Amino acid sequence: MREVIIKNKQIFLFFLFSCFLFYGNSLVNKFALDDEYVTVTNKPINGQNYIANNKLVVKGIKGIPKIWQSRYAHDEEFSFDYRPFTTTTFAIEYAIFGQNPFINHLDNILLYFIVICLIYVNCLTLFKEYEFKKTISVVASFVFLIMPSHTEVVNNIKCRDELLVLLFSLISLWASLKLVDKVKFKYIFIFVVCVLLGMFCKKTAILTLAVIPLCLFFYRKLELKKAVISFIFIGLIPLVFSVIKGSLIAEKTVRFYYHFENPLYVVHFDLIDRLLIAMQTFGFYVKFFFIPYPFRAYYGFKTIDVYNPVDIYFVIGLIFIILSIWYYFKFRDKHFLFSLLLFMGCIFPFVNLITPVPGIVGERLSFYSSFGFCLMIAFILNRFLGNIDLSVKFVFLKKPLLYFLPIVIVSFLLVITRNSNWENQLKLFEHDSDYLKLSAKGNSLLGNQYFELLRNANDRNTGEKYLNKALNHYKLAVTADSSFYSAYNNAGVVYFSYLNDFKTARYLFTLAIRHKPNYPQAYENVANCYKSEKDYANAKHYYLESIKQNIMQYRAYLAIIQILFEEKKYKNALICSKIANKQFPNDYALVALEANCTIMQGDTLNAMPKFEAAYSLAPNKELSSFIATKYLELGDSLKYKLYKSY
Repeated sequence: MREVIIKNKQIFLFFLFSCFLFYGNSLVNKFALDDEYVTVTNKPINGQNYIANNKLVVKGIKGIPKIWQSRYAHDEEFSFDYRPFTTTTFAIEYAIFGQNPFINHLDNILLYFIVICLIYVNCLTLFKEYEFKKTISVVASFVFLIMPSHTEVVNNIKCRDELLVLLFSLISLWASLKLVDKVKFKYIFIFVVCVLLGMFCKKTAILTLAVIPLCLFFYRKLELKKAVISFIFIGLIPLVFSVIKGSLIAEKTVRFYYHFENPLYVVHFDLIDRLLIAMQTFGFYVKFFFIPYPFRAYYGFKTIDVYNPVDIYFVIGLIFIILSIWYYFKFRDKHFLFSLLLFMGCIFPFVNLITPVPGIVGERLSFYSSFGFCLMIAFILNRFLGNIDLSVKFVFLKKPLLYFLPIVIVSFLLVITRNSNWENQLKLFEHDSDYLKLSAKGNSLLGNQYFELLRNANDRNTGEKYLNKALNHYKLAVTADSSFYSAYNNAGVVYFSYLNDFKTARYLFTLAIRHKPNYPQAYENVANCYKSEKDYANAKHYYLESIKQNIMQYRAYLAIIQILFEEKKYKNALICSKIANKQFPNDYALVALEANCTIMQGDTLNAMPKFEAAYSLAPNKELSSFIATKYLELGDSLKYKLYKSY
């Protein structure tokens, strides 16, 4: 490897320059879509306390052991996947640089550069007997570098998992090729470690175990015995991964899929329909590789119409396969066939045939497979570029390479423009809003952005503008997919909190529950409406239902205790407060409520320790004065003087 780097340092410097030329303007970007899952994106707002998004990343190096025992992503509803190595990189970054999106983006660019260099090195190694191996290696690597479809992976900090998976996969491929040439322990070690690390970045790395046999079959001659041993050895690696994973993590995956993400999760399609949808999905990716427009922050339901799969994307996919078969049989080009199989094999898991894909399609999902696509382009172009001397200065300004300069310029403009769209989440969604009108989740996400701006608006006019925009996008979300429960719920919160329209809010919360019966927050929100309308019987019913579905509904406990207190049902309020305290120990509000319920039942003596406990949790003058007065009434002068002094 060192010898290859020394011999090709000018090419690597060219790749480095090109990476920063194409992606350098992404360094000014902040955090965007789903970055909160993997790093620390939160900042104090209007004097509020700082709350880290990822509780393990914020611990830095100390959080790494727990990262390897935890699921990759968590929110109020889900915990899913297992990508500890990816999250570890963010923990290390945070430990050294703190909250620093510049470093996050810089590291993504550098990883992209390393991936491109590894593509080049692997091509040189894989095609070592091919006459034009250097031309193929440079062209395939450069085409990969300039592909606009890669902008999501480079710009989206969360997508580092895709970069790491391909990086480790390419190192594994290089090690396997070296192993075939000469068996050495270091190559075995590199191969095993990198395959495992790739799988600890994202399960997509399992593709490595199919790519390597394909490469060996086409470009290396293996004795039958050695081939069998190699394939058994490769097949054992997922087992090793499963054993390691099983010994480290006990946390279960909690992940539900909905119609607005992909109808195939909830609607039955027969095999013929699935095959048609697969061709349709494949055609979408082919079209996007050649014509990367329009970009969307989120795709999802109606990006492609799975209910009418024979459309333009289906035709594009079919034509691509027919032309590829024709090209192979016309020229009998085994290198092209290899590249085609590599591309189609790596995109296959994401065409909605075997399993549905969240979001139906996604730019990041095609990242791994684009390696094969770039090789296809390189071998086709080689019929025109085979006699190009890559050692000549300004080679890219000589014919016929000069003919491709307009394509490079167009790609450059598309990439740097898309980079700027990723500046932050709001700008990203606002730019894509014209292309998200049929995307339920896309509109809901943009509505959430406006809702956050509404919460922090400094004046009435600004707040009203954001309020209307939020409601408009929530409406578009449920118009695109009437089952989008969270859009109903969030719109209801706007009507409840900012318009004081409790009737409309309650109706929207009820729609959310209709589409998702197990939705504790929506039940709590319905209860809030009834409470505001002073219908305490219904309010208590819905608060209890919310707690029944999720015992950690903190605000529901507070609300029901307060209602019982106002109704002078102190005994019931005390029982409820004790239950809540078990779930949320050492919480000031709950401890204070328990103390109030106790004293209202006439048990002042037992109430006082609870008031003192509340004071220790949140010292304040009003409470200390109250405690002092009560101890004076009880004749405890020592405690009276103590709390009077506070």
